[in-house]
Amino acid sequence: MVIIQINREIKQKLEEDNFTSVFLDNCYNSKFMSIHEVNSHIVGVAFVGGIMNHYGIELKNDYYGRGLWKKLFDEIIEESKNRNISFLTGVYKTSNLISIKIQTKLGFKPIFSLHYNKHEGREIVIILPFNDKGKFVESFMRIFNTKIGNVFFSLFFVICRPFLKNIIAFSGNSMPKIDLKYSLYNFEKVKSVMKKINFD
Repeated sequence: MVIIQINREIKQKLEEDNFTSVFLDNCYNSKFMSIHEVNSHIVGVAFVGGIMNHYGIELKNDYYGRGLWKKLFDEIIEESKNRNISFLTGVYKTSNLISIKIQTKLGFKPIFSLHYNKHEGREIVIILPFNDKGKFVESFMRIFNTKIGNVFFSLFFVICRPFLKNIIAFSGNSMPKIDLKYSLYNFEKVKSVMKKINFD
């Protein structure tokens, strides 16, 4: 495994190795990535990007269950700390119990949930603070775990859509559209959402 900056050669390799287009878009907007290669093919990638230090990991199907996900994660944690990054953020779908269990075990804390629209479903925003600055960001983000805060977050998300790649490494055109009325109507505090999926 190795920490790399995105460049034309890496872009070409990632595209040749058929990583999903949304994931590649995130990688291209990242601050740095960690990759794992087997026989000159990239089989696993982790990235950290945007002002909010959003992270993501994708593995080729044949490499699940081999400990590679954790190795990539550990590498981006170490690099984040080396770069004085104070926290990582991420999201998970409420239907992805494996992801929830893994990220909870790694110390990520659920901050708030957002219900985009009737087709996309609900996501939970999570944070892993490394120091006091990270804990401050965690505390600040908890304002979005209220109905009014959730509305402001949704409005911010809609207004800042063209700039999302700078904020969370996702390009706005690849993010789900928020139905503000639907999102407000379906607001739930994150604790309530976690209880429904048997997480306290």
